Amino acid sequence: MKKVMCIALLLAGLTVFESNAQNGPGGGGRGRMMEGMTQVEESALPAPVMAYVKDKYPNMTVRRIMKDKEDNYTLVVAADTTRKIVVFDAKGTFKEERAMRGRRPQNK
Repeated sequence: MKKVMCIALLLAGLTVFESNAQNGPGGGGRGRMMEGMTQVEESALPAPVMAYVKDKYPNMTVRRIMKDKEDNYTLVVAADTTRKIVVFDAKGTFKEERAMRGRRPQNK
C-alpha cells in the first residue's frame, strides 16, 4: 500500500512539475509572450514589415508571425541558434527588437 501511495504522489508531482515547466514563470516564455495574440500569414503584413526584415535580417527566416489586439505585429526570425523577436506597429513601422535565448526573449 505504501508503494502504491508513493508512486501516486510521485506521478502527481511530475505532472505538476511538467505543467509549471511549460507555463510557469521562466519556463514557458513563449506562452506568456504570445498570450492574447493570433497567428497570421505573411500576406497579412503591411508591406514595410517584410521589406525591413529582408533588409535587416537577410540570413534569417521568419518562423512565426503574430498579431495582437492593437494590431501590432510580432515576428520571430531565426538562423541556426540565433533567434530574435521583431515588433512592428499596425502601419508596419519598426518598434523594437529583442534577442531570444532559449524560449524567453531578452530586451535589447
